[in-house]
Amino acid sequence: SHPFDDAVHLAWQGGHAFAGHTHPAWANMVGPYGGITAAVAVKALMQHPECLGEPLALTINYPVAVASGPFELRAVPVRTNRSTQHWTLELVQQHQGEPQVMMTATAVTALRRDTWRANDLPMPAVRPPEEATPIVLFETVEWVRRYDMRLVQGAIPDVLDDRGQDSLTQLWLRDQPARPLDLPSLAAMTDAFYPRVWLRRARLVPAGTVSLTIYR
Repeated sequence: SHPFDDAVHLAWQGGHAFAGHTHPAWANMVGPYGGITAAVAVKALMQHPECLGEPLALTINYPVAVASGPFELRAVPVRTNRSTQHWTLELVQQHQGEPQVMMTATAVTALRRDTWRANDLPMPAVRPPEEATPIVLFETVEWVRRYDMRLVQGAIPDVLDDRGQDSLTQLWLRDQPARPLDLPSLAAMTDAFYPRVWLRRARLVPAGTVSLTIYR
């Protein structure tokens, strides 16, 4: 099995509850990597027996770092329309015998219908991945080993002098070892970029993901 699939494995408990467990392959500096928590939320939506369509939007909030160990994820459909469905989600862990909310989220799933569409933001013109530089963001952090990252531009500055000019990073990214891209893995990738403030300021300051919104 692939470590990603192991990490997002959920067991339906009936109703709106799923049981899961953090995975050491996705460990971050404190708790698991935020992207894998987002992926678990998407997996719960897709696995829920009442889900309408596919996930289109997710806003996930991290009030506190998820602890290593078991968790319960609750995904509740709060409104179902003809084409769209609106959800709330919570990740809960036991702490000193009391349930603690570690993550909250809202989501929209929908049926894809044949309608007008346009793309206002085309893919940037960049060199192909085989010509881009492989990088490892942090040698001591486990989750970065789960990705093959190929940098195009926007590395962490070598000179930390508070003189950063922009916050743009472009890189190619895929699971390591490789696996087919699906919606949970795409959700996980959205948190893979290091904090923008490090590049914009050219200074490594304390930073973490507090809220993340993903649209598809």
